[in-house]
Amino acid sequence: MIFNPLIVVASELGLRLDGSKPRRDTGGEPPVVRAFRRVTESGIGSVIVDSVNASDSEAAVAAGAHTITTDLAEFDRTHNYRSQSGAERIAATVNRFDRFYTHDIVVAVPDDMPELKPFYLQALMYALASTEVGIATLVSPLKDGELEDPEIAKAAVDWNNDRVVHPLEGSRVGTLIDIRRDARKLPKGELYRFVPIHAWRRGALDRLVNSPPSDREFDEGTDLVRALDAKVRIDVALVFEDMKVLITPEELRGDEIEG
Repeated sequence: MIFNPLIVVASELGLRLDGSKPRRDTGGEPPVVRAFRRVTESGIGSVIVDSVNASDSEAAVAAGAHTITTDLAEFDRTHNYRSQSGAERIAATVNRFDRFYTHDIVVAVPDDMPELKPFYLQALMYALASTEVGIATLVSPLKDGELEDPEIAKAAVDWNNDRVVHPLEGSRVGTLIDIRRDARKLPKGELYRFVPIHAWRRGALDRLVNSPPSDREFDEGTDLVRALDAKVRIDVALVFEDMKVLITPEELRGDEIEG
């Protein structure tokens, strides 16, 4: 796998289903800076921060980030729909930063993810290994009560037993069948919690933002629905918070240097 991803850590990425803003961390360091540090630790690709206010931008710059500031009010003037996963906003940010398509993969990471681990990015790259995959994302096991929670997006996956994520014990790769908030509308079988980190091939991202949202996308609150309806293949990797990391990003980079 040889990728040149551009990772965008974005604050206020999309909207919650109920229209409220994402939860904010009140523990001191801005969430966008915390997310930037964790993503940078993965050692995968170039990382930029897309913030929505001056204080977060200043904190990100102090942490060593290249920062772009998005005015959501200006953005909404030209976009009458803001998706949960923010494909339109991410595409606009990336086109400002990389208009010559230097980066073949775009990864969007929301800052409102306290469970975010650096190894999530490793798993995401494995889900993109097949050239037939247009979008990669992550799923994790459902916790108690989440199956019935309409705020939680659930996923049905067709697992490929031949595709494992070698650096992570217990991880595997499959193809997304469907994503719903109402679990009763998904195929019978084991369901998973959708983890809102996305990796797009640039062509798939361009195709997505140039297509109108489907009616079902508004109900489910994610533009992955639009991609599924457009027959874009979406593969997922399984992650969970306490999984064992067998090969660290540092070891991977060391192998590349020695080889």
